Amino acid sequence: MKQGKKGKRKLFKEDMDLAKQEYRRYVLITAGGIVVSLFIILIIFYAVTRFSARLTYDAVLNMKKDMLKENVDNFISFMDAELNEKKGLDKDGEADYAYEVAYRKIYSESHDDGTYMWIQKVLDYNGGDDYAIRLIHPNLKDTEGTLLSTNVVNEMGMKAYEEELNGVKENGSTYLRYAFKKLNSDSVSEKITYSCLYKRLDWIVCMGVNIDDLEMYRKEAFEDLKIYQITLLFIVMMAWTLFFSIISYGYRKTKIGSYENKNKALMDKLEFDVLTGARSRVFGEALLEKSYDSFKAGERNILLLMLDVDYFKQFNDGYGHELGDKVLKKFVEAIHSVIRSEDAIIRWGGDEFVVVFKNVPREYQAETADRIINSIRNIRIEELEKDKKGITASMGFAYFEKDDPDAKTALSRADEALYRAKEAGRNNWKI
Repeated sequence: MKQGKKGKRKLFKEDMDLAKQEYRRYVLITAGGIVVSLFIILIIFYAVTRFSARLTYDAVLNMKKDMLKENVDNFISFMDAELNEKKGLDKDGEADYAYEVAYRKIYSESHDDGTYMWIQKVLDYNGGDDYAIRLIHPNLKDTEGTLLSTNVVNEMGMKAYEEELNGVKENGSTYLRYAFKKLNSDSVSEKITYSCLYKRLDWIVCMGVNIDDLEMYRKEAFEDLKIYQITLLFIVMMAWTLFFSIISYGYRKTKIGSYENKNKALMDKLEFDVLTGARSRVFGEALLEKSYDSFKAGERNILLLMLDVDYFKQFNDGYGHELGDKVLKKFVEAIHSVIRSEDAIIRWGGDEFVVVFKNVPREYQAETADRIINSIRNIRIEELEKDKKGITASMGFAYFEKDDPDAKTALSRADEALYRAKEAGRNNWKI
């Protein structure tokens, strides 16, 4: 009997030793797992941080490129309109008048991000020495009138003028990256430019932005995320289970979430039209595609509106661009005052706007249209009231239909309806 008890105690001791060994093995495995997991997660975290920061940089760069192109294209359209209105000029007279208009416009504009516009006049499309003259350049004002050469090699070892000339000859426009000094500074940095050939005057119209100004966004996003690595290390060292529960929830919440918030704040600044406060066209095109996808997924009653200011050109020509800008601001405010927060107004171009409505049943479409057009009619601008002139709009509506292959099809119907509204005498709407 005693031997039996001793035998049981021996077996119990052996079991305890075995359990201790298993426990030590478990601790070692757990500790090793924590270290390995921490190492892997830190590598992943570092990669995601760099990738996220890079996405921020690329998004800003693409937005800036679109902005450069839009500004240059708008400038050329503006020049065409000015020259078309100035009749009776010979070729030299037109060139002189165009120079005066362009000079005033370029030197009167300023941009917070250091971008600016400049113009070169092509003398010889074959390139070489004296192929062009620097016509207008706010950053190099003292060199205006200087003859340029495609044989010049810049600080990056590239023939920027030659690449620019070849690009606009082949495609009408081109993007370039090269080194140049910053506006109002002697420091040299890499910049990206958009150049477009204005064949009517043999001008190359350019606009650029410094790359290192964009690099700031990537560095800030990367540095802001570093502090979370320390928090992650502390959590992992607490316990294996706690580590995985926090990493699954907290990683998305605190790490990627902070990046998304910063990225959203940055994108919001770039997705609004600066003058009117409406959404930008870049945002609008994405919203239309998203709305179309929602429609295909089952959402109904998505209504599109395309509208513009009746006789807007007369306001610009008769009262000046400052009043024209005021009209556009009041126009957007009037629309905002009668639409819902989930609806979006987009500046499509010039005085043309698009509004995307969610969940407007067809029986309420007419009421919606009347509410908007009446709000616009009630706009009051002192300068216009003196001349007994008011603001009106022509509007075209369209719904997404099941046979639409894409969002542009519905938008085209809204555009056609807008055209019918103009044909019907303006100051009305059609669908």
